Amino acid sequence: MLQRHLQDTYEYLFDTAHRALQAGGSFAPFGAGIRKTGEQIHTNVDLPIEKSAPADHISGLIAGFRKDEEDNGLIAAGLVFDGRARSDDAAALCFHIEAANGSAVEVIVPYQRQSTTEIAFAEPQITAVHAEIFTDVM
Repeated sequence: MLQRHLQDTYEYLFDTAHRALQAGGSFAPFGAGIRKTGEQIHTNVDLPIEKSAPADHISGLIAGFRKDEEDNGLIAAGLVFDGRARSDDAAALCFHIEAANGSAVEVIVPYQRQSTTEIAFAEPQITAVHAEIFTDVM
C-alpha cells in the first residue's frame, strides 16, 4: 500500500508539473502529499519568484510538510522543481519523494521542448536518497 501512495504522489506531481510546462515556461517548486486520512494535498510556498531562489521554496515546502505531518499525519510527501539533470545538464523535472517510513527517492526526468506545448520526456533516473521530510523515523 505504501508503494501505491508514493506512486500516486509522483503521478500527481508529474502531471501537474507537465501541465505547468505546457502552459509556457518554468514554475515555482511545489509539493503534494497524502495524509493518513487518504486526503491528497497540494502545497506551495508563497514567496515572490523574482526575489527568491528555488532552494528557498524547497526549504519552505519541507518545513510545511513537517508541520503538516505533526498536525495531520502524512503517509507520503514529495516536491518537484524545474531544474537540470546532473548527467548532461539537460532541462529536467526534479522530484524528491518520501514515505513516512523514511524511505526517499530522487527522480530526475530530463525533457526537451518540441514546441511551445509539446514536451518530450526521457526515461526517469531514480536514485535512493536520504529522507529530508520524515527525519524522525526510527
